[in-house]
Amino acid sequence: MKIALLGSTGMLGSKTLEVFKKAGHELLAPNRFELNVSHLSEIEKYFNNYFFDILINCTGFTKVDACEDKANASMALTVNGTAIGWLAQYCKATQRVLVHFSTDYVFDGEKSEPYQETDSTHPINIYGETKREGEKLIMEVNPFFYLIRTSWVFGSGGSNFVKTMVELLKTKTKIEVVTDQVGGPTYTNDLARFILELIDQRAKYGLYHFANEGYTSWNGFAQEIKRLTGSACEIIPALSANFTRPAKRPANSRFDLSKASQAVGHRPRPWQEALEEYLTKELK
Repeated sequence: MKIALLGSTGMLGSKTLEVFKKAGHELLAPNRFELNVSHLSEIEKYFNNYFFDILINCTGFTKVDACEDKANASMALTVNGTAIGWLAQYCKATQRVLVHFSTDYVFDGEKSEPYQETDSTHPINIYGETKREGEKLIMEVNPFFYLIRTSWVFGSGGSNFVKTMVELLKTKTKIEVVTDQVGGPTYTNDLARFILELIDQRAKYGLYHFANEGYTSWNGFAQEIKRLTGSACEIIPALSANFTRPAKRPANSRFDLSKASQAVGHRPRPWQEALEEYLTKELK
């Protein structure tokens, strides 16, 4: 099967490229200089010259706090919203499947239970609003899609919480990490493999929630990183209110993984196991 992959140099895109190549799929992976997804004409001009079966989009404006700035908000809406509608239109017109990724930030975090795919969205920051717009356009335009919401992503090839914590644990004697935000960490390797399984098994099209198994707070996540790295740094419990950030974060980012698990026939592995693999094999 031939796959067109956008965003192949990013944290998720680079791992997706690796996983799909190992599985024997042929990949077309233009960089952002070869294809600007912010223009429909550029999308059509580029892809009309190539044959492929599935388009996987790993592009996105993901700087959450920066989105609160008016100029960045406009760019984020184009990249995370409008451009996704164009990709959906193109895939529908050419009868291709579209794979796209969204976020826990489309929810307000006020639900007391893990979020299901059927729950109503209500973003509390601009980044979440732009991602919800992209979701809306996909579901309105193209019935042949895999839309995966994910949370707390970490992996090689980009900045993430784990990488930041490892550096802080090396250089600080004490750090404060919040306890009142909970969610499910997601390893890019496992997320990419989930997409591969959906495609190879020809799973039902639609919206899925995916993260590694289990939930924790940011503080609990940091504590596990500390344990695995053997750091002597003290991790102090803190509340979100102690930190001033431009964008609000949802307190509850937990996902119900039942639908995703049923689609591929197994539960994801625990986040602790995925974290250990990342620390020992990729973040050396």
